[in-house]
Amino acid sequence: MSIITTHLDELVQNNLAWLKDVKKAPYHTYRAYQVDLLHFLKYFLRIEKNEIPSKDDLEEYLAVIKNKYNYASYRRKVTVLRNFLKYLIDLGINVPDPLVSISLPMPDIDFNIPAKYEDILNLINIFPEDNLLEIRDKLIFSLIAKSGLTIKQLLSVKLKDVNLASGQILLSGSQVAFVDAKSKILLEKYFSILNEISPVALDDYLIANHAKSSKIPLSTRSVNLIIDKIAKEQNFSAHLSPTILRRLFAKSLTDKNINKATRELIFGKKCRLVG
Repeated sequence: MSIITTHLDELVQNNLAWLKDVKKAPYHTYRAYQVDLLHFLKYFLRIEKNEIPSKDDLEEYLAVIKNKYNYASYRRKVTVLRNFLKYLIDLGINVPDPLVSISLPMPDIDFNIPAKYEDILNLINIFPEDNLLEIRDKLIFSLIAKSGLTIKQLLSVKLKDVNLASGQILLSGSQVAFVDAKSKILLEKYFSILNEISPVALDDYLIANHAKSSKIPLSTRSVNLIIDKIAKEQNFSAHLSPTILRRLFAKSLTDKNINKATRELIFGKKCRLVG
């Protein structure tokens, strides 16, 4: 029977090794966990504590990082530590519970964005669509800005989820993304070019990494870079990101008095953009 260590430094290193070798976490995720867990470890090693912290010790640490970091960094660090404790619990180790149950209220959404939704629509209209990659990039921009998809939703959509007849994209759960007439035409053009290159399969990703395989979606980083590139190439006046595009879209629905039930269908009932 193997002995489970309770030394904090070993537990942290074991968790990082598990994330990398077993969980196969993406590099940026692994790196974030590494930074936050080593910061957590060094805090307790400095005060000569190399065992699992007590509830009081953890609450003291939380107070320190809450005062030292901005809300986004604090929230990330708490999430990393919460998952670390869950990892320990799965190993059968008894740990205190202030991180698992701690309340993390979300900040209010800032809709004071230096851009107008009408300008976003104009930007989409003038963006070229002369080849496969231009059409794909325009689709990325359009489906975030005009259908409200998150990057995660966008990159999980497969061809079988797209219903051109109804102008809808089926997402997970009961969520549906509605596609406007111009995006529908763009999708048809995109599918036509894909078929000319090679026969498409229903399990192919809609937003694929065509340089590698239609079975591999683009990365989150690539989507962010594409949004930024489009804005810069068209000399757009404000910085744009998927988050900003979704907020502008949500505000446009509210301004049009679209009812809450429809907004929940688009964004999901728990999404703060529903209002």
